[in-house]
Amino acid sequence: MMDTKQITRQYHEWYYNNGVWRRTTFLGVVCYKSVSDMWNYQEILYRLKPSLVVEFGTYQGGSALYFATILQAINEKSLVLTVDLFMEEDVKARLKNNKYIKTMHCSSIDPRVSNEIIELRKIYNGPVFFILDSDHSKKHVLAEMESLRAVTKPGDYLIVEDSNINGHPVLPDYGEGPMEAIIEYFRKYPDDYSHDRESENKFGFTFAPEGFLIRQGAIS
Repeated sequence: MMDTKQITRQYHEWYYNNGVWRRTTFLGVVCYKSVSDMWNYQEILYRLKPSLVVEFGTYQGGSALYFATILQAINEKSLVLTVDLFMEEDVKARLKNNKYIKTMHCSSIDPRVSNEIIELRKIYNGPVFFILDSDHSKKHVLAEMESLRAVTKPGDYLIVEDSNINGHPVLPDYGEGPMEAIIEYFRKYPDDYSHDRESENKFGFTFAPEGFLIRQGAIS
């Protein structure tokens, strides 16, 4: 008889390899996420009660719309900052009239992004929920995490998505990606974050293994 880990791994692989996540939408807009992760995120947002969400990787804008909708229910004075180097005109048009969403069309590691987060924190109080879902290479994800060291504060929440690739357990031939970036980051800065294992394990599998992180003490 298979144990729970084997069952959840098989379901994870089935869900990913059959592209269920590619056929997922929010309010009719494509949203490349695991549905259980999205439910998990709204539970975290409700507990955290942030007024600012920072998303690296916009794609079609479905997740930005999702986060903005959840934030409105929690805190009327709230904003989603979504950053993407490549943003198609129809995506810009879809998001530009939503007063709860601000877009930046540049690399997520552009220094302008960190400066914008610092300025937005002056307006939108409380902890910030960050989610990384852009370029999935180890080098880029590590650079994103390092860029956030100067703008995150204790109590902020960070999700590093797609750490399931490169054999964790999907796409075994992808090459070093988010999981390897997380490992390297913790090697360099072991005290920056703690793992929120309870949330990570709640629904049995996640596209962000090892990637549910809570910012700890001061920057070293």
